[in-house]
Amino acid sequence: MDIPSLLETIKRFRWQFAIGAVLLVAVSVGGLYLIFSGKTRASRDEKKDIAITLPPPEDLRERYFDGVMVPAGMDALAPRAVVIENHPDARPLSGVSQASLVIEAPVEGSITRLLAFFAPSTTVMEVGPVRSARPYFVDWADAWNATFFHVGGSPEALEKIQSMPSFADVNEFAYARYFWRDAGRDAPHNVYTRESLMDEAVIKKEQAAAKIDDAWHFKDMASSTERGDIKKIAVPFGGSFNVTWNFDSERGVYVRSQGANKQIDRGGANQVEADNVIVIKTEQTVLDSVGRLRIRTTGNGQAIAYRDGKRFALRWNRSAGQPIRFESTDGSEFIFNRGKTWIEVATNDSVFAGLER
Repeated sequence: MDIPSLLETIKRFRWQFAIGAVLLVAVSVGGLYLIFSGKTRASRDEKKDIAITLPPPEDLRERYFDGVMVPAGMDALAPRAVVIENHPDARPLSGVSQASLVIEAPVEGSITRLLAFFAPSTTVMEVGPVRSARPYFVDWADAWNATFFHVGGSPEALEKIQSMPSFADVNEFAYARYFWRDAGRDAPHNVYTRESLMDEAVIKKEQAAAKIDDAWHFKDMASSTERGDIKKIAVPFGGSFNVTWNFDSERGVYVRSQGANKQIDRGGANQVEADNVIVIKTEQTVLDSVGRLRIRTTGNGQAIAYRDGKRFALRWNRSAGQPIRFESTDGSEFIFNRGKTWIEVATNDSVFAGLER
């Protein structure tokens, strides 16, 4: 800008400049007054008093089924349970890494399927592919009073659901609005849900305030010097369904692989990990020519738990309508690490035998 233009600008805004100068002088004088009068010290003292009288930290409680510390009132809220398929054509799966509890069990055709439990506060943008129910998945979901998400089911599963009027069932065939079908994937491996849709379904089913029992108890992860040296858990379901959990001794977590590949959620963002891995031994019965199974979910049996790089010989027991409970051979309760737990269901001796060595 040349000199004439600058002068012209000053003329046009002379009143604004004048007012600004007056304000600057007033602020300066006021500041000097505060400094010499001690008012600034009083102000700081008042702020100290305010800080001292702040309310106490939020009351946190141990969440009943994963031990994560959450605000009081959220600790006993029932989770959402989603049946997720595990067929190679369905991989990579979505949302599994964010589940607090996952139960993996065989279904027909020597394949496995997952029942993934999500806490009400979990933010998960995509869960699936969602598949059909089996009666034992219904039992385990009912044990935690969970809202149950699935796409159809075996005759036995659907009959069981119909016989349970208080069971919060969200079948895609009846409640399609809480799911979507991904056009980029072939059916039946293309049905998904997400946190916001599950939230809507829970409200629809009047389950938002549903509670669960205080069945499991938890501890903090062991320090690096307290961790064990059992580095690998191999669960031989067969072929591409073979599962390996490798213990990361630096972080204290178990990292999951299926077949020869690490299991990573769709999109490649999250590795599937667990803080506790438990293998339970039970029995199966083939129900029909399709190969559908009945798996015993009540009673008791052997179990082996892995936590902090160590192996624990356990017994599992469960009554109808209750979560699975675990105890040591001396009868004491097994204490979980806070965080994510995977339960692998072994229905034949060959799966379980190698773990006992």
